[in-house]
Amino acid sequence: MKAIVTWGVLAVAAVGLLTTGFQCSSAELTSARLYIQRKDFQNAETQLKKEVDKNPKSEEGFFLLGQVRFELKDYKGMKDAFTSASAIAPTHKKDIDNLNLSTWGRLFNQGVEEINKAQDAAGFDKAVQTFNMASYIMPDSLINQRNLGLAYFRKAAFDKDAMDKAVPPLTESFEKGKDPLSAHILGSIYLNRASEAKAKFTETNRETIESLKKIENIREKMKSVDVKYYLGKPTTENKPAPAKKAKKTDVVKEEWVYDQYQLTVGIEGEYVTSVKFAKPYKPVIDSSMHFAAVGDFNKAIEVYKKAQTMFPDDQEISENLMNSYIGAERNEEARALLIERVRKYPNSKYDHYNLGVFLLKDGKFDGAVEQFNAAYSIDTTMSSALYNLAASYVNWGVAIAEDLKKANEGKPEKEQKLSDEPKQKYKAAIPFLEKVVAIKSDDVPMLELLAQVYANLGQSDKAKIYYEKADAARQGKK
Repeated sequence: MKAIVTWGVLAVAAVGLLTTGFQCSSAELTSARLYIQRKDFQNAETQLKKEVDKNPKSEEGFFLLGQVRFELKDYKGMKDAFTSASAIAPTHKKDIDNLNLSTWGRLFNQGVEEINKAQDAAGFDKAVQTFNMASYIMPDSLINQRNLGLAYFRKAAFDKDAMDKAVPPLTESFEKGKDPLSAHILGSIYLNRASEAKAKFTETNRETIESLKKIENIREKMKSVDVKYYLGKPTTENKPAPAKKAKKTDVVKEEWVYDQYQLTVGIEGEYVTSVKFAKPYKPVIDSSMHFAAVGDFNKAIEVYKKAQTMFPDDQEISENLMNSYIGAERNEEARALLIERVRKYPNSKYDHYNLGVFLLKDGKFDGAVEQFNAAYSIDTTMSSALYNLAASYVNWGVAIAEDLKKANEGKPEKEQKLSDEPKQKYKAAIPFLEKVVAIKSDDVPMLELLAQVYANLGQSDKAKIYYEKADAARQGKK
């Protein structure tokens, strides 16, 4: 998050020590007034304590005690004395209000200065202490709550426990004071926590997640060499004994066994013919950090939803709400917000891209192409948009071809529907696929995808070129 600068110091008029004229009063009050005239505030306080102990209903005693404690910079004692005076009678209400305001302003400005100067936890502790005292003087000050939260927030760079303490004052400032800065800071606390928990989940389960991704790539009709590319060397390779009268054209059948996955892969020649698990591969994944992340994403959502209502034109709040929806796996809400954001912020490449991802998952290929194309047009260096634009066209062509196949099942050849639409989608994918492999020439899956697209178009020469490039890249990675 960018550095946050507090509001400027407050201009609050100083209030001097006010005393009443000499009247008939107790010896303690008379002595206190004399000490005050001499600016001997310590002895004045001693006399005034005696006064209020002897006479708990002495409004004048408590009022003067508050003024003396102001001079002694005992601001808590000042506020307590003024509270007692006000409870007895409103005689000095205006003077008390003015001095409370002056004291609060002095403390607020001091706290701002301490935040700006702080370079370690101790420095921010000073600011926290000062703003806490300011809150004691004027508990209804929401700007003070905002800066108290900011002091804790900044302290968290040195002491992570301080982040929890930042939440209550920021929440009060945001919800009661409708303060946009408090909303941004509070939301960022939850969003950053969620992102950290998500990163810990990924790191803790990295090897397991990678193994699952590798297994997902193993399928029938893929090249056998790619099995070793993804899974490495099999635990055992079961090859049948060669037949006595074997021909050179006979296809060799074998089985590759991967014990760690309880997986057996059937091979015929260069291709996979079967993928069999002794039991489903379900490695143990520690999901505690995942659930922690989702919990904090949901807390961020609650903040950003309220903030969006208060500040509907704040683009950053809307963007963070969308990211929180995605993180919390609340996809329908994320999708609805993305549609609105694409309309409202047409130059946001990330919004176009994220909406494209949702549409691609839903099989809405025309919409996905439109969104990825928009993102790529905004930023032609956005390789992820380029990749998904190509993938959208390929998947679109495959989907149309499969629909045609289903529609023609069981029908006589003369009644079967014919269409070159799948080829049109494959052709549309080629320029983007070629750009992808030009950027990343060792991307085996993309090289093979491009080769397959050319093969589906009947351009065997070009297909051969990219199959060979894929083989070369694969060998280079071994």
